[in-house]
Amino acid sequence: MEIEGWSDTTSGILWANPNGVAIDADDNIYTTEFQGNRIRKFDPTGELLLEWGGSGRENGKFDAPTGIAIGPEGNIFVSESGNHRIQKFTADGEWLTSFGKLGRKDGEFESAMVLAISDDGVIYATDWGNARINVFMTNGDVVGSLLSFSQDPGGLASPTGIKIGPDGNLWVVDRGNNRVQKFTTDGELLGLWGEFGEEPGQFNVPTSINFDAAGNFVISEFRGHRLQQFTPDGRLISEIAPGTFQGPHGLAFDSTGALYVADTGNHAIRKFVPE
Repeated sequence: MEIEGWSDTTSGILWANPNGVAIDADDNIYTTEFQGNRIRKFDPTGELLLEWGGSGRENGKFDAPTGIAIGPEGNIFVSESGNHRIQKFTADGEWLTSFGKLGRKDGEFESAMVLAISDDGVIYATDWGNARINVFMTNGDVVGSLLSFSQDPGGLASPTGIKIGPDGNLWVVDRGNNRVQKFTTDGELLGLWGEFGEEPGQFNVPTSINFDAAGNFVISEFRGHRLQQFTPDGRLISEIAPGTFQGPHGLAFDSTGALYVADTGNHAIRKFVPE
């Protein structure tokens, strides 16, 4: 069931292409805006608690922020497609450090996209232009990179969404290949789902992935304009709120099982609660 008007224009909040969503241990919601170049923090009722950012290349400014994730110590990490970097902040928006730059070496990006952070402080960041995953520690130290461009199983093309699943493995939205792949944290391929199309179980430019408490996963589709939910082994369960999305991106579940969706083309963050 959707909570109507959760932090959209009906409550006085205006958006400029929201795309990333993350939730902290207190169920506060953090959002990025691709064109708004800012971070917002809300409580679960939709009350705006904090906002920071602005357009630019300086520390604390943004150019097309795309991903956001919460580290094990509660710090906020934001990836930027335009500035090819990751920035680290406190939960109150205080800038701490930045790492990454434009390039092809390990730890460099051609458009930093989405982040996943393990409980032991390892960051996995999808690198759109280099078709790989960059790996860092939360202090910014470069660990290395995983995978490379290919249309074959185990390769990537324009990867976007990434999440560490309940099984401890890396689940990657292989956007350019219209599929989802599961890897070990060392990059060994374990599974693959999807192909191009608009039939149930197919994908038309998938963007993000996240998991509920039961291990089911949801995939958003930029050009398919939909959310599909699957069992842990990849069997389709249902489509969520069919016919209502416009280019959705980020997904996040809170501790109550509520799902937050960045409905990018409709310029809204939407909240769905279990029935």
